[in-house]
Order: sequence, then structure tokens, then C-alpha cells
Amino acid sequence: MTIDNLPEFGKSRINPDWKIAVIHSVWHPEVSSLITDSAIAAFISAGIPNSNITVIDAPGSFELPLLCKRALESGADGAIAIGIVVQGATHHAELIAREASSGCMQTQLALGKPIVFEVLFVKAIEDAKARAVGPHAKGPLAARTLLTQLAKLSEMRS
Repeated sequence: MTIDNLPEFGKSRINPDWKIAVIHSVWHPEVSSLITDSAIAAFISAGIPNSNITVIDAPGSFELPLLCKRALESGADGAIAIGIVVQGATHHAELIAREASSGCMQTQLALGKPIVFEVLFVKAIEDAKARAVGPHAKGPLAARTLLTQLAKLSEMRS
């Protein structure tokens, strides 16, 4: 899905007071930083001031759910979890990706605040690099998804 395929909500539905947390794993920074930076640029372009965006480094993808939880409990309205997990010779990578996904889902349901999950579980780092840039870049897609979710939740509260 591209950014263009997401529902259009317009800048009027974006609350510039929303607090956004971007939590990213420090593994494979050559890719995770591209996703993080492009997500931040998309937020700013959409009208979220840079001062309302907090970036948090996670030691790895497994640690993303707890840091997302803490950021959301500390006042963030929504979060993006970014990580790169590369399949190796064992099933360890699969376990990490699955538990990171499960933890983020449990956290957002428990707190009632959205987490956009952008942990890429790939066979090779080149697969992740291909998803970090270009028309299908995950950073802007994640930002747009989070803004859409926040707008929808706000609309449902009204």
C-alpha cells in the first residue's frame, strides 16, 4: 500500500498539538535511520511541529514494546515502532519479530493509543533498504498511517 492509497484526511483534521514518539532500534542504523528520518519529515510536512516529535533509541526490536508503552504513558498520543530484523541461520530472528509485533499490539490495545508497527523482518538487509526509500518508503507511510489513526480516534471521541 502506498501513501496515496490511505484515506485522505487533510491538514484540518491534523491536530498540531499531537505528541508523537518514534522509537527505533539501533540495529542496522543505515536503514532504520532512513525510515526514522523520513517519518519525521512526513510529520513536519503534515503540520506536526518538530518540538512535538520525540525520537527514542531502542537497544533492539525486542525492546520496542516497552519503550512504546513508556512513551505513550508519558504523554505521547501515538507512536511508531521501527526496527530491522534480518533472518539468520536460527529461528531467533523470527521470535524477535513475532514478540515485538505481539508486544506492540498488546500495548496499543491496553492503552488505547496507536502504535504503527514498522519492524521489517527480512531475509537480507538489501530487502530492508529497498523498503526504506522510494515510492513505497516505510517512513512516510508509517507517519501517514499514524496521523490517519489519530484523526480517526479523535473523530470517534467527538
